[in-house]
Amino acid sequence: MKRAVQATILALLLAAAPALAEAAADDLAGVRQKSTLTEGDRSLIRDYVEQTVRTMLTNTDPDRGGMVAARETLLEEVRDAENSTEAYRRAFAEITLEVLKESSDLAVSQPARVNYVMTLVGLQVLETAPLLESALAEDPYPASRYWAAKGLARLAPKILQGGGPRMEGRIGETIGKVLQQGQPTPVLMQLFEVLGAFDHPRVHDALAEGTVKAAKGLDASDPLARRMVSEVIPALERAYSREVRPEAKQALLLAYAALCTHIMPPLDVSPPAAGYSRLMAELNAALSKITGEDVGFDSTDPLPLQQLALLEWVERLVRTKRISRRPEMPAAVEEAVKKGGSEPASDAGEGEGAGPPAD
Repeated sequence: MKRAVQATILALLLAAAPALAEAAADDLAGVRQKSTLTEGDRSLIRDYVEQTVRTMLTNTDPDRGGMVAARETLLEEVRDAENSTEAYRRAFAEITLEVLKESSDLAVSQPARVNYVMTLVGLQVLETAPLLESALAEDPYPASRYWAAKGLARLAPKILQGGGPRMEGRIGETIGKVLQQGQPTPVLMQLFEVLGAFDHPRVHDALAEGTVKAAKGLDASDPLARRMVSEVIPALERAYSREVRPEAKQALLLAYAALCTHIMPPLDVSPPAAGYSRLMAELNAALSKITGEDVGFDSTDPLPLQQLALLEWVERLVRTKRISRRPEMPAAVEEAVKKGGSEPASDAGEGEGAGPPAD
């Protein structure tokens, strides 16, 4: 008898849930147009947000439609400038962030984690940065790490305006550690976009070290990877022009050298050929601008000759002690160096006689 009563009460509660959600949404109609919110108004918003967040993180619909609907419901309240005041939207975003912080433990499954992070991204407030960093560094799911990286990229302008150098440096350090773990290309693109937006010593270090790491696994036949490198090249140039630390300048040049050695164009003429040639031309142009020198690169040459010209940049940087060592080269590139008749320079930084890098 007791179980029957409990089952009946549970059924009634479940049946009433949608009605309660509708009632809460209707109640918000009287708050949306207020320019000043009372504690009662904020309490009403919080009740609504708590219920919606719980639905978003615990919904078990096979298609996860309930999660998506809950997420969009929350974000619509933050975005709807036509039907609400700025004070309401700001309060709604603040309260949503508070509830998300408190509810993080409920986001266990991959769909829940992804929707959790996507909601943080959609809030577009500076205070989400630490949570996005945490998700980027610790989340076990690639999809949610991607959204965390994307969120930081979208937030970069606000971080530049109001985050301050300390936040930039902290984010740069976090991204640097994440890059050393290796990441899929879509995540790498977002992370390098963030690093390219900031100007901080830790960011420059992360950019240089991350580029060397990413270059080792670079598949330049992937258009997305080529696009990523096209964005990294000017980011390295900006960082180099703003750096005053000799060792940091050397690290940035080493990053360029790593890219030069890991772009492997196809031997035959194929659709990706134009993309390879453009990428190599961009690398050459950046190095020419930084050093004021020329290695005879010609974008009309066959791709193997263009590649050899990039390898000449590497050898020149080693010979002139702008970098202390030659970056690790793929076996095919080592073979190309031999065929091109280029004599490997000694690794000056690994023994005696290493001089300071040139500016």
